[in-house]
Amino acid sequence: MIKLTLISSLILMMACNGAKETTAQVVEDMSQQNEMIAKGFTKGTIVYSDIEGDCEYTIKLEDGRFFESLDLKEDFMKDGMIVWFTYGPLRRMNKCTKANPVGIKEMLKG
Repeated sequence: MIKLTLISSLILMMACNGAKETTAQVVEDMSQQNEMIAKGFTKGTIVYSDIEGDCEYTIKLEDGRFFESLDLKEDFMKDGMIVWFTYGPLRRMNKCTKANPVGIKEMLKG
């Protein structure tokens, strides 16, 4: 009975420590996200498409909008990659219907 109580207590303590570490990580992630936003960066996810007539690579924003970029570097052409980037709008026709054209000023892996 004592062993069972001791084991239960140990498991409970480990679970509480795991929750603290998870909470600390969430707070740190939020802090980093706020810092990037304050620096003028936008968070997005690289999306690959092999559908005919669609842009091969686009950046999907958290609000559901898509951007296309002619100057997306090969290092960032990975489906599902989280990125932080700064951009400016471009005055040209869209290559695909779902995405607005932008010029990438700076891009970092998220």
